[in-house]
Amino acid sequence: EKLSPQNMMTVNRVPVQQATIADGNTIGLGEDTTFLFQVRAQAQAATPTPPIVPLYQQQASSPQHVVQPQQQYPATPPKYPMNPPAQHYAAQPTPIPPPQYPMAQSAQQYAVTPPQQQYPVAPPAQQYQPAPSQQYPAYHTAGLAGRPDETQIAEPGTTGVPSIEVSSNIFGSKQSYPLTKNIITIGRDTSNDIVIRDGGIVSNHHIQISREGNQFVLIHPHPDKPRTLNGLLYQGRKIRGDEPFRHALVRGDIFRIGDENGTLITLAYNDGTGTQQEMLAPVQPIKLGAPELTIGRAAGNTVVLNHPQVSAHHARLVREGGTYRILDMNSTNHVYVNSELTTSHLLKLGDEIRIGPYKLVFEANQLTQYDESNFIRIDALNLKKTGNNNYVLLNDLSFTIPPRKFVALVGGSGAGKSTLMDALNGLRPAQAGKVLYNGKDYYHNLASFSSQLGYVPQDDIVHRDLTVERALYYAAKLRLPSDFTSAQIKQRINEVLEDVEMSGRRKLLVKKLSGGQRKRVSIALELLANPSLFFLDEPTSGLDPGLDRKMMFLLRRLADKGHTIVLVTHATNNINTCDYVCFLCQGGRLAFFGPPEEAKAYFGKTDFAEIYSSLEPTDENPNIPEEAAARFKVSNQYKQYVVAPLRSGSAETGQVNGVPQTKEVKRPKRGNPLQQFFLLNQRNLELLRNDTSNLIILLLQAPLIALLLMLLIRFEVGAGIFDANKVVQCAPRISTTKIALPPQSGGIIGLNTGKNDVVDCNRIITYLKNDSTGKQYVNTFSGKDLQTKQNAALQDFIVIGDSINAQRALFIIAFVAVLFGCINGTREIVKEASIYRRERTVNLGIIPYVASKFLVLGMLALVQSAALLIIVNLFEPLHQGIILPIVLETYITLVLTALAGLMVGLTASAFAANEDSANSLLPFLLIPQVVFAGVEIPLKDYFLQAAAMIFPTRWAMTALGTSIGLHSDKLGGDKLWGDNNTFQGQLFSIYSHTDSVQRMLVAWGALGILIVVLAIAVCIGLKRKDIRT
Repeated sequence: EKLSPQNMMTVNRVPVQQATIADGNTIGLGEDTTFLFQVRAQAQAATPTPPIVPLYQQQASSPQHVVQPQQQYPATPPKYPMNPPAQHYAAQPTPIPPPQYPMAQSAQQYAVTPPQQQYPVAPPAQQYQPAPSQQYPAYHTAGLAGRPDETQIAEPGTTGVPSIEVSSNIFGSKQSYPLTKNIITIGRDTSNDIVIRDGGIVSNHHIQISREGNQFVLIHPHPDKPRTLNGLLYQGRKIRGDEPFRHALVRGDIFRIGDENGTLITLAYNDGTGTQQEMLAPVQPIKLGAPELTIGRAAGNTVVLNHPQVSAHHARLVREGGTYRILDMNSTNHVYVNSELTTSHLLKLGDEIRIGPYKLVFEANQLTQYDESNFIRIDALNLKKTGNNNYVLLNDLSFTIPPRKFVALVGGSGAGKSTLMDALNGLRPAQAGKVLYNGKDYYHNLASFSSQLGYVPQDDIVHRDLTVERALYYAAKLRLPSDFTSAQIKQRINEVLEDVEMSGRRKLLVKKLSGGQRKRVSIALELLANPSLFFLDEPTSGLDPGLDRKMMFLLRRLADKGHTIVLVTHATNNINTCDYVCFLCQGGRLAFFGPPEEAKAYFGKTDFAEIYSSLEPTDENPNIPEEAAARFKVSNQYKQYVVAPLRSGSAETGQVNGVPQTKEVKRPKRGNPLQQFFLLNQRNLELLRNDTSNLIILLLQAPLIALLLMLLIRFEVGAGIFDANKVVQCAPRISTTKIALPPQSGGIIGLNTGKNDVVDCNRIITYLKNDSTGKQYVNTFSGKDLQTKQNAALQDFIVIGDSINAQRALFIIAFVAVLFGCINGTREIVKEASIYRRERTVNLGIIPYVASKFLVLGMLALVQSAALLIIVNLFEPLHQGIILPIVLETYITLVLTALAGLMVGLTASAFAANEDSANSLLPFLLIPQVVFAGVEIPLKDYFLQAAAMIFPTRWAMTALGTSIGLHSDKLGGDKLWGDNNTFQGQLFSIYSHTDSVQRMLVAWGALGILIVVLAIAVCIGLKRKDIRT
């Protein structure tokens, strides 16, 4: 059996992890050591005998609750694993080594990978049939004597007694029961050999273990009973209560009995053969020789890698000279050779190819395939990190997380739990030290390992306005290879919903689920890609004790299925469900790492909550954290659970094929940006449609506000405010002293004589053209022709009049357009920040994300602008226009204004830390739109004019005022830049049509530039979230 993952072992030149060897076999260790195994004739003929088992130590217990021994075992162990007497454990604790999973079976020589069913595959309905197990007990060689014919065969099982270890996640106790009879029954009834008092989850006669030859076989249900109450769990699979199940026990087998409330009884098998070793990844040789080999998920490939992270046709191996060239076939998750992303690479001896969770090592005439999909070991080596003011966040932390284990990071607030988890998963790397994944420096191999990580933050990572099924569908489309068919995606969704027990709620909106159910959906979302590692930040936060237990039970099942689970939690009521617990104390110090049941004994506490308080510094002793860390480093637990595992692991050399790795590998781009854009558009539209109440409000905002404005104008100002004779009005007397006209007390002859009266400017034009005095006045102006002089003279007769009402109405319309855009965009990104961050770490592109937000919300802006304009024009028809009909021209201006306002809101949303911050920014975004519009406060200073150019309302008013013909020099003298009037319309104006067109295009162009610049700012704000600190 190969115990070290670092070097290779072969039997008859075939790489193996574990194998039964026979006479004449050749065993190779590493590259330089080979020996021949020979067995003496009498040893070959020997028949294994039952193990000689030492007496089981007698313990205080009720005599009727015993495992009935055979005659050579007079002592009887207790039969109450759930309720051991307190003094019994205190007097004689029995250290229980961590469960050992069965080693991979001996690899056989294949020309190609054996046929596999194309992924995904529905779980079979028939009886569960486990893979054949090695015969019990396995032989162990005592070592070679001087000559091959002196090889000795040890008696099987002489190192210990096979036993079943029973534990509960409720009581936190463990107890071992030796298997000393040919038939052992397990159940709640006192007539069983092993009695489990569980509160009702174990049936009276639940299972039976029988000796068959040299191995034990577990039988469910008990042969005398047709069914059990809660069935059985094996490797995360639920075996129904009426489902027949037989399994030949091998070292490290773990079975569980649990109910819907999360109560869990664990049965772990120990074959008694010695120290248990970490499970290694299965190895399979793939013989080379063909001119071309294809690698992928589809069944038609030469090498089938049946995993959702592998594309249907992922890569090709093409013979070239005396070696092979590997070519990426446009796969989603890419091909890596020696940790480097590649599309084409000529292989050298020893090159390591990584495709999804598979490692393929190129050798002279074969590829050696390592399936690491459920076999990633994490080694944390001397992790250190400091924060602001050199505050220590992680203080020289080292430990090992074996594959397929469930580990909880616990400790008081500020102890560094989340910092440690993010250092392990690479979201926020440690500043010093290393994190090794299967012996590779993870920080320098982020790209090749990132697809194997699942991460569930404290906040939900599913949209609340999607159904469970649709949320998983969009996640699958984003994460899984693009060649997954709709049927395959549906099947995968069915599988993960079954895993998290949410199949019955697939049609419900996420917002209608409870907190625990939403967390299950988040977990299901991460399960879609079947990651090897799972990191969860406070998954039970906010859940009541019952839901907390259910969540831990779910995570326990996932770990049993092969996922390595690491979670941060404050709740310790159900911490016994974990394999290991990592206690951190203030300053990021390691106070304990080991099995949770040993933590209480180590700290001398009866409750995990008491451990928290015992690690907090006090006024009398502020050095408690330092002392706790120092004490742990000299403890037996530190040697057993930290030092020994680290020594057994392979260390990262920092090189691959002799090439130093000096730079960090960036995360690769995955997924097609155009496909992501269309998919995100579809999702955003569905989100908008499903939030019916909010959609109705958004659609009614514009017409209701427009209706309110028009009614106010109609009753307070009067109708026709956009008519030409209201937009520009003239007085019957000259508003200048440029020349001395004959004294006429009544004003201009033939016009109204009231001092404050205004007249239609056309009558002034008639006066200037026909009256001798008017002609005289016109001649005082310079111009290229008479028309130009007349228009210039006319300006002295124009007064503010009712045009102020038109200006104010246009400003309100422009401000409302900006307001709608801002409101729509301000919360859009920040409200789904946790979803964005997770999708971004997987494969989401920033540009498709921003573009999809702009398109969908922009469509909403188009609808709102149209509704606003229709109501306004219905009550107060618009007139004039420069380039296009006035209604269309005004609509373009409003749309551009609303889109600019939308980008202002999205920019704030991209930079805001949370929704509250985004909402607090609204006044700072909207008030300047009023101040710098040039309406209430005319802008004449260069500095103010320059500052105003970044606000959409400034350019909206420029365009709207020009369209209907306002005169800014008569409305306070607002200047766009220098002495240049803001409005350059055609109504009784001195400006040519060319001037007006240019002013309109400048205003529209400025709004377009603002949209583009703000879009870039949004991208920058989102990119900042990628910075890992």
